[in-house]
Amino acid sequence: MIVFILFLQILPEHELMVYATDDKGKIGSIDVVSNLDSLGYHVVYTSDRIIEIRLDSLNLGTVYVKKVVGGETELLVERNEDFDVYFKGRECRHREKSVVYDRHTLDFALRGFDYEFGYKSRFRLHIPEFMIVNADLEVQGETVVDTPAGIFDCWVVRMKPRILFFNKQFFFYIEKEYPHRFVKYSDASGENSILLKYYEASSHD
Repeated sequence: MIVFILFLQILPEHELMVYATDDKGKIGSIDVVSNLDSLGYHVVYTSDRIIEIRLDSLNLGTVYVKKVVGGETELLVERNEDFDVYFKGRECRHREKSVVYDRHTLDFALRGFDYEFGYKSRFRLHIPEFMIVNADLEVQGETVVDTPAGIFDCWVVRMKPRILFFNKQFFFYIEKEYPHRFVKYSDASGENSILLKYYEASSHD
């Protein structure tokens, strides 16, 4: 049984990551702590807000998201039989049978895809401001990313939501080797970016 669990494990049991952020010139940082338990991957983001996330341990799909800004709950997502969403006072329910990734979970979700040259795929993406939509992934190439946490060989992965009149593209730099760390992010405008500053991982043993 232990061998079976380890075989299915996508990410390390415990991770601590610190990211530098640049939001149109506003410099900040995000601390991210992830722990694997019997309910999946429990992830907490701490910055000027707190985001608590639960991910399915087999596919990194979104199970739960709670986003608190200024002491107030802005977003609450729960994946039960349906995909229940509370966002800024509005409640809605989506009937979804497929795996769904919330936009707040992409730094983890995109670590679970089996990338290679020419890779393309489509997945279901929850964007609270809109709905659940299709999004396209495509490997644009590979590159070396130099960060304060080290130098990483990465896949350059383009993500594009399929929304009418929405043409924005987003680029994720995912480490090629295990544990496939999310190393860098940028949008097509170049005005928003995220870069890995610190990383450590361990086992609960």
